[in-house]
Amino acid sequence: MRIYNLYIIALALVLCGVNIALAAADQSELEVYFSANIIAYLIVSLLYVHLNPRAKRVIGTLSGVLFGGFLVIVAVKVIEILR
Repeated sequence: MRIYNLYIIALALVLCGVNIALAAADQSELEVYFSANIIAYLIVSLLYVHLNPRAKRVIGTLSGVLFGGFLVIVAVKVIEILR
């Protein structure tokens, strides 16, 4: 099995596990799901460092965009707390 296939399978299993755990914990806020999925994606992506340079560049770009979204959510929550 190629490393790309293992990456996709690992990502799918981890994200499904995160969503099932959050649903079992009766979580209803979308921000929590988004943040948990981003963190899980970043962790799995860091574990698969043996991809070719083109794949690393695409994953790095997507990680940057998702991390930016995560920072926006954190900033909004901090602003809510400070008000």
